[in-house]
Amino acid sequence: MKRAIFGVTLLASACLFACAFAACGGDNNGNNDGGDGSIGDGTNNGDQTTGLADASIFPCTDDGCTPFPPLGTSNCAPNVLGPSKLVYPTDGLLLPPNMNVLEVQFVPPSGAKEFEVDFENSITDVRVVTLCNAVPDVRQGASKGCGLTLPQLAWNDIANANRDKDPVKVTVRATIDGSCTTTSAENVNVSFAKDDLAGGIYYWQSATYGGIGGKTGGIYSHDFGTFDPAPTPFYTSDSTGTCVGCHNVSRDGLRMALAFDDPDGDDEFSDVHTAVLDIPSKSKVGAPNGGNLPGFQTFTHDHSKMIATTYTTLANKAFVVYDGDGVNLLATDTLPNNMVGTQPDLSKDDSTLVFVSPLATTIPGNKVGDCHFMSGSLYTASFNASTGALGTPAPLMAAGTNQNFYYPSWAPDMSFVVFNENDDTTAQNNSGDAFYSRKARVKIMHWPTQQNDQPIDLPALNIADGLSNSWPRWSPFVSHFHGHNIVWVTFSSNRDYGLHLTNTGFDNCYPPESPAYDQPQPLSKQNTTYQNCAQPQIWMAAVNVDTDRAQDAKDRSFPAFWLPFQDVNSHNHSAQWVEKVNNPDQPDSGTCLPTGSQCGTDGGAVCCQICSAGQCIAVPN
Repeated sequence: MKRAIFGVTLLASACLFACAFAACGGDNNGNNDGGDGSIGDGTNNGDQTTGLADASIFPCTDDGCTPFPPLGTSNCAPNVLGPSKLVYPTDGLLLPPNMNVLEVQFVPPSGAKEFEVDFENSITDVRVVTLCNAVPDVRQGASKGCGLTLPQLAWNDIANANRDKDPVKVTVRATIDGSCTTTSAENVNVSFAKDDLAGGIYYWQSATYGGIGGKTGGIYSHDFGTFDPAPTPFYTSDSTGTCVGCHNVSRDGLRMALAFDDPDGDDEFSDVHTAVLDIPSKSKVGAPNGGNLPGFQTFTHDHSKMIATTYTTLANKAFVVYDGDGVNLLATDTLPNNMVGTQPDLSKDDSTLVFVSPLATTIPGNKVGDCHFMSGSLYTASFNASTGALGTPAPLMAAGTNQNFYYPSWAPDMSFVVFNENDDTTAQNNSGDAFYSRKARVKIMHWPTQQNDQPIDLPALNIADGLSNSWPRWSPFVSHFHGHNIVWVTFSSNRDYGLHLTNTGFDNCYPPESPAYDQPQPLSKQNTTYQNCAQPQIWMAAVNVDTDRAQDAKDRSFPAFWLPFQDVNSHNHSAQWVEKVNNPDQPDSGTCLPTGSQCGTDGGAVCCQICSAGQCIAVPN
């Protein structure tokens, strides 16, 4: 028996793929409608036929394209037609099997009329015929090439068939008149993890291309239990000029410490006030110290307690512990030997705090803040969740000459700490200031440490220096791939995103009240828009967290991918993970019926492994 899902023919008896996925569309009328009236914007192509049907009913004639030449057709001579250049996705990606579709982006050869995008390995053969759907340029320049986005159900089929299996090879074939073809030379292989990715993120959208700082951003969420193609607003900036940005969330997703500011796009502390929000109701439940605790906070796993920094009150020489609503002060934990502490993160079992201790003498004006510092060392300290008492800090990584460690975060199983390291203190790199380091890299460290342990670099994740790979955070659960434990890491980066975004321009467009090297000023200060600024985006990569130190000899990371639900026209930062997204406006991921239940009305199809927008997606038994 055969079933076709969005034109993908499945051999249901074996639950394997032997597919011919043929659909076609294009802009043959010059109206950028993708061939069927929908907008061909590179994110939701109009060239995909939807619905359950046999693949043979998609003849690809009305949209100006013809049946694509079969495999085995002779290769075009180089002077007739060159190959397409595959730009995205990146070779070697490892993806969660339950994630949104990744767009395939390619530069077409001159003269090409039609394309076939192929996904194949020993059990998968999916072929999509399409004309060129122009990929829009974020900076509103001319499109640099073509994009193809599979329907979510078709992508899910590929992902589920290849969980924990061999990579799926992605190629693009092109033809000029059907008499010959060329094939992209890039070797792009994509793999899928064994387990679904659970949990979600709340992140900060600080500005939109051409927008005004403080009036075009806010906090947005995404639940990885859904396939929602766009971020969901949680607490956004509005016409009143209230700016929200820095935020920390409890692991259970029920509390958020959120910083409120005026809309001038700066980072001065005098106009920042912190409130604790009940996430399901979006209501303010407390304001620790009258809101006068801007900076960083971390919660116990059940949000019953909150640990906060004290830059404005105690010069960060102590951490304070409040109840989870930020109402009652429970403890003040003074740090020994006049040391300072900031950027705390509490382990999932509430037993251990990791934090940064910078040197006061490295800060302009001898001021130690939560954002601007150099020479940060990492420390850990035991934490008593009952009393709020902090144990004696112990060094995890001491900063050497020109080193700065910051933004530490515990893996969910406490196997590693992830953090940023910057080793460049030149003026061109803001003197190594943690607030904005062009050469920041994401690294990890074993926990507990052993003698001679050193920070472990992640070359595949980082790609190169100069990309401002910043604020790494672990996903809340351990996953698996090919017998290894993996955890997903999100971070912001100024790297290019395929054909959509070439990240040129100023790499730091705010704030003006920082040291003099932080330029330029935003619109509200110097009449400068964000159009000439690099636009950080949120990226995610898998990291091998096996405790076996023999794994350190090779790269523990996989290449990073752009999270496909974010607004590419915006500046996106500071993804904070929760085990469950409780944003009342987030689309419900629904509840899947047990495997073997009757699903839907399609002949009593047996399902249900995946949920999308509360509906079961049929998969073969």
